[in-house]
Amino acid sequence: MSKINAIRLVNVNYNHNTCHISDETLRFNGQSTLIFLDNGGGKSVIVQLLTALFVHKGHRNFNKRTFASYFKTVKPTFIMVEWVLDNGAGYCLTGMMVRKSQNVDNNEELEIINFISEYRNSCEQDINHLPVVERNAKELKLKSFAVCRDIFEGYKKEKLNSFFYYDMNNYAQSKQYFSKLAEYGIDYREWESILKKINSDESGLSKLFSDCKDEKGLIEKWFLEAVENKKNRDKNSMEGFREIMGKYVAVYSDNFTKIQQQQQLSLFQQKAAPIIEIAGDYEKISLEVKASLAKIVAYYLELERLTAASEAAKESCRLQLQEVASQLLQLHYEEYSADYYHKEAEWESLVAAQKELVAELSRIEAQIETLKRDEHILDCACLQERLKKDEQDLKTAEQQLEASRQKNKELAPKREYIGFLLKQHIEQNIHDKQANLQESQDNQEQYAVVLKQYRNDFEQLLPQLNELHSRQGCLEGQIRAYFNLEDAYNKKWQTPVNALQRNMYQEYETGALEGLSNELTTGLEESLKQQQVLQRKLVAIKNEFSRLDIDMRSLTKTQNEQEAALNVKIRDKASIDEQIGKRRGLLQYLQLTDEVIWDKQRIQNELKKKLTELEDIKAGLNNKLAEYQKQYKCLQTGKTLELSEELLKMLKDLGINVVYGMEWLQKNRNSEERNRELVRQHPFLPYALIMTSKDIEELQNAEKNIYTSFPVPIILRESLTDANTHIVADGLLRCGDVDFYMLFNENMLNVAKFESMLAKLQTQIQDIRDSLELRQQEYAFYCSKQGELDKQEFTQESYKSLVDDLAETHEKLKELGQEYASVKNTREELVLEQEQTINELDGMRETISKKQQQKEDLQQLIVKYNQYLQDKNERETCLRGISEGEKRQKMLQGECNSLQDKIQFEKQRVYEIELDIKDLKKHLARYEAYRKVPKLQSFADVNELDTLALEAQFDAITQKLSGELRYYENNRESVAERVERTRNELQGKAERFGLKDGAWLNVQYSEAKVREVSAQQEEVEREHKEIAKQRSKVEINIGVIREKLNQIRKQMKKDCSQQEPLPKGELILKDFAAVRVDIIHKQQRLQAQEKILDEQLKSLNENMVSLDEYAKLKEQAVWDAAEKLENLSNEELRTYTAKLKAKYGDAKVLQANTKDKLQQVLFALSNEKDFQNDFFRKRIEVLIRNTEDAHVFLQQISTVLHAFSTLLEKHEADLSIIKQNKEQIIGQLEEYVQGVHDELGQIDRNSRIRIRDHDVKMLRLILPVWDDNANTYHTRVCDFVESITQKCMERLRKNENISELIGTSLTVKELYNAVIGVNNVHVQLFKVEAQREWQVTWSEVEVNSGGEGFLSAFVILSCLLYYMRRDKTDIFADRNEGKVLLMDNPFAKTYSSHLLMPMKEIAKKNNTQLISLTGIKTEAIYNSYDNIYVLSLIPAGLSNSSYLKSKRLDKKDGNDGEFLSLARVEVTNEGQMDSLF
Repeated sequence: MSKINAIRLVNVNYNHNTCHISDETLRFNGQSTLIFLDNGGGKSVIVQLLTALFVHKGHRNFNKRTFASYFKTVKPTFIMVEWVLDNGAGYCLTGMMVRKSQNVDNNEELEIINFISEYRNSCEQDINHLPVVERNAKELKLKSFAVCRDIFEGYKKEKLNSFFYYDMNNYAQSKQYFSKLAEYGIDYREWESILKKINSDESGLSKLFSDCKDEKGLIEKWFLEAVENKKNRDKNSMEGFREIMGKYVAVYSDNFTKIQQQQQLSLFQQKAAPIIEIAGDYEKISLEVKASLAKIVAYYLELERLTAASEAAKESCRLQLQEVASQLLQLHYEEYSADYYHKEAEWESLVAAQKELVAELSRIEAQIETLKRDEHILDCACLQERLKKDEQDLKTAEQQLEASRQKNKELAPKREYIGFLLKQHIEQNIHDKQANLQESQDNQEQYAVVLKQYRNDFEQLLPQLNELHSRQGCLEGQIRAYFNLEDAYNKKWQTPVNALQRNMYQEYETGALEGLSNELTTGLEESLKQQQVLQRKLVAIKNEFSRLDIDMRSLTKTQNEQEAALNVKIRDKASIDEQIGKRRGLLQYLQLTDEVIWDKQRIQNELKKKLTELEDIKAGLNNKLAEYQKQYKCLQTGKTLELSEELLKMLKDLGINVVYGMEWLQKNRNSEERNRELVRQHPFLPYALIMTSKDIEELQNAEKNIYTSFPVPIILRESLTDANTHIVADGLLRCGDVDFYMLFNENMLNVAKFESMLAKLQTQIQDIRDSLELRQQEYAFYCSKQGELDKQEFTQESYKSLVDDLAETHEKLKELGQEYASVKNTREELVLEQEQTINELDGMRETISKKQQQKEDLQQLIVKYNQYLQDKNERETCLRGISEGEKRQKMLQGECNSLQDKIQFEKQRVYEIELDIKDLKKHLARYEAYRKVPKLQSFADVNELDTLALEAQFDAITQKLSGELRYYENNRESVAERVERTRNELQGKAERFGLKDGAWLNVQYSEAKVREVSAQQEEVEREHKEIAKQRSKVEINIGVIREKLNQIRKQMKKDCSQQEPLPKGELILKDFAAVRVDIIHKQQRLQAQEKILDEQLKSLNENMVSLDEYAKLKEQAVWDAAEKLENLSNEELRTYTAKLKAKYGDAKVLQANTKDKLQQVLFALSNEKDFQNDFFRKRIEVLIRNTEDAHVFLQQISTVLHAFSTLLEKHEADLSIIKQNKEQIIGQLEEYVQGVHDELGQIDRNSRIRIRDHDVKMLRLILPVWDDNANTYHTRVCDFVESITQKCMERLRKNENISELIGTSLTVKELYNAVIGVNNVHVQLFKVEAQREWQVTWSEVEVNSGGEGFLSAFVILSCLLYYMRRDKTDIFADRNEGKVLLMDNPFAKTYSSHLLMPMKEIAKKNNTQLISLTGIKTEAIYNSYDNIYVLSLIPAGLSNSSYLKSKRLDKKDGNDGEFLSLARVEVTNEGQMDSLF
């Protein structure tokens, strides 16, 4: 690791924001540094902030102090550490920019950017110049988080310097950051496991080893763990050992039951015989099932054909029904047209009758007027006859009066004079009366004119009233027709009482019809919606039927495909399973677990290794055999020296007899003791050739071109009797400067022992030959396996894919079966639902038809009601017109009557005047005869102006006259008066009756004529009344027929969609009822035919639905045309279907029973105690799984039996592998634990320092010497492996997992403790006092003072750091890398110089930079560090906060090196900077 050159903190706030670090840089220059800060000033804060740079997120918090608690604003805080790299490689800046997270969408409390910059010289990216703060003369400005991030991004893109930044909330970038730190030797594990731990509390280093109360705890927790971690850097050896051990136990377990398995295999073969027999029956029955199924499928196809034919026939029937419906519709149209024209003819007839009646009424009314005129003429004729008689009487009376006057002449003058005066007065009155009469007559004429006008109006009003009466009658008929329609509607639809109740105006309440219509519309709409829902449901059901049929066919097809694919895959899997079985057997031979069964290359490699190994073994055995044979031959022949053929030939050519020393010893017939003596005297004798001096001379003189690979000892035959000075001492023979190792087996000189040696050697040779033969068989076996393996093309992926495909196909078939059953059930349910829906739809259609009919009836009623209202209003108008007409008629009558009264008044006045005139004239008639006479003197008493006096005088004079004269005068006056009265009456009637003058003069009046005219008048009036009644009835019938015509039009439009009737020219009258009957009969016949077809289709569908599940192989089946299904009734068809299904079902049941029987035998086999292990169980499970197909099952069981036979033949070869595996494991573990033991001895290597002018090893680990205990340790390793093996076997017997056991048993601690024993390792440290030092044990250190405990902990920690950093494999293994130890207040109890001095020396020895923060100020502490910084909190002027400032104390120049930073920093918005001040 590099060392820290400087640290810089910018914008740090702590202690609840009361303490601030604006921008402080402390320069360590890679040296040990002491930082003084009073307690509570923030030492732990600084340590926590610096540590946060080099640990993961979960390690940033210290105890209860969370790292996030320091950052409460958007202002960024910067933590920077500059490292000086080893070997002058430059500098590395590590830094963190952190602030409170501004992203509310994530769960991160902080936004953290870490950065790393590498440089050799001062630059913009170094710790001093990194532009996170801008300075000017008065203030500092801190850049914002985003601006700084942009700056970092710019640096990163420029690539001018090695600058990197990382988002620590991004896992990938965080990982890159720690990987980058590792390149500089900064290991986060040291910071997280050691540096953080020693700084979690003050004096944390003293407590670091506090839980290690004895040497065992210290060694296991710290030393062995350190060794294990170091050894695991490249690979985790223990994991490898656990894996090997697991494999060994597995192989051991497999081979442990090998003999038992061999017996089980034989037993399995015996048990398989009845299984194969049952499987044969199963295959036979399966073929019958297949044939039955084919028959059903062919039958299903035939049903499909018949269904298609029936559907075609039904479609033809449907088209004919449509044609018949069209004919019926046309017939309705023609019938409606005929009815229309018939009613139209009736209407025209009634209109003609109406016109005739109107004409007849006019005629009768004229006749009535004529009869009335005749009656009036008779009245006038009667008066005329009376007038004539009265005038005759008047003449008679005048004649009698004249005769009487002649008799009374003496009183005549005065009477004449008075009579004349009275005559004048009367004439004047008559004149005045006549004037009044003229006035009355003028008024009468005026009144008569108006009366005539009124009468004309009256006459004109009569036809209008007649027309109104006629229209009223018609309207009354239409209104009564509406009432009848309303009654019919109410009776037909049973309308509620209050629904159509008319009010006093004979009208429905406002909105009643609309409400009823809306209610009907709503009900109809709801019914239509329900109908649409039902129709959609029916369409959906039909679509669902189609979909289900498609699905069923698709499922059937898919099932066929899947079953075909399944059969292929089953065969493929059976083939591969057979190959896997062979491969699994091969794995057992190759000492491989099932884990590598798929690694063909590895198996091939292992097989090649095995073959190579066997070749080597064979070669070794051959060599050994050759050697043993050679030894045997040498021993047997005594030729212990092996000479080359060339050398033997050369010696032979030289005529030298080759005598071997051992051969000579065997044949010299010396005693055993003598031969022993000879061997002692001549040690080379058993290994040399014996030659005579002559032979030697020949050899010396011979041309030598034969080279030897080893020296050939030659002993002079003559010298055997001489003693030799070369004596073998302790197996060594020195000859000059060469020593020979010689140790002769003197047993060879003993005959018995020699024979025993030969026999033993012969036995060994035979054993080797047996082994060689076994190995040869094994080699041949592996060669055959290699051939099989080379042919195997499957892989784990392909097999897994095949198994998955097979399982998936099984599952798919199962799902398809379930889905098919589900679809079938759904279809059957759908049939019921369809029937129910059709019934509901028929009911709904009927309801809708009724509601539509009711609505149409209601609409017709509404139309009629509107017409009724119009008719009613028109009737009211007519009634009002009639009323007004009658009123006007009455008014006119009244006016006429009034005028007539006026006229009558005037007539009366005229009459009265005329009476007055008549009276006057009558009176005048008394004086008419008097003439003017002269006035006599005697007439002086006559008052000429007083008429009454004159009349009195006249009457007095008259009294004096005779009574006869008065009588005649009175008689004439009476007759004249009667004549005048009769004349006036005649004139008045003539005028009143409008008769022309004299119209009655030629009429002879008689009572008989009067009675005749009256009788005629009564008869005509009665006839007029009857005809008026007929006209009213005709007009009502006209309205009713007109309404019927409208109804026919509407019904025709509704039923036939025709607005107008068929033209008369195109209409052919016929017996519509008979034609309708014919068409309906035809329709019924077609409907019956359609019903039969429906039933036939239903029957066919019913049979097809019941056979849907059997239709999956229909493309493989052909129906026998000889069997005709068309002639079968529904019941016969159902019976035939049931028969086929029963036959198939029986076959299936028999197949299922046979299958169950087969499975039961297999299940019973699997439950037998001998076949409970996985080896048999899995194969039996495979057999059970393959019972679905009898043929596949027979193939599979044949494969299994063949594999078992092969396995039985090769079982013996596997047993030799176990020992080799165990020896391999023991050797590896022994080597590993020896390495651990050696590494453990390296921990205290660098703990030697110089104290008081002599070397002291501060830490010493005392370990047993390995070589002294190698055999013991080997035995312990063996026992250790055996112990684990037995424990695993015990668990395996309980079917428990051994991974956990191996994981907990096979650890470094367990291994080391089992082999060496942790208690055999001792830890010694030096206790340093002011005047002396001596060794103490770790247990004694535990009870020592805090300062001594701190020093010991520091020594152990330094040694561990050095050990962990040291790499023995490096050629620079003694390179002492720089290390950093950051400690918070380590001097709680350690501030004596005699304790601090060793600490400093240890740090120096291990190249460790100490950075300590403390509040203790002693000279001893000062003198232990190269740099000293004093940190002080300076109170702010106007607030409760304080600012931390740093001051560096230079040991040489006092305070000259002071570096003071008092700047404050303030962060503003993005891209802007404002001063705090």
